[in-house]
Amino acid sequence: MKSTDAFEKKLIEKLKKITGKHKTRPVEDIHRSLDIVEHVLHEASDYGITAQVVTWALKLIKENPKLDISDAMVLALEEWLK
Repeated sequence: MKSTDAFEKKLIEKLKKITGKHKTRPVEDIHRSLDIVEHVLHEASDYGITAQVVTWALKLIKENPKLDISDAMVLALEEWLK
């Protein structure tokens, strides 16, 4: 268990450096977000709109930096499937 805790702490520190955020998120939340992003990418790929969805998600995040990547990806997919 100790190695898992140490790994999680290192991961959180790396994510803080990358994102510039100081709010910690449990690893389960991160995995859930990644699962959502993976699902959206598969859906977008099925429709041939992966680049558009990713670009739109990045635009949304630029407009609202506090927006979670999974939320941005879902919103972008919904926008492109209208």
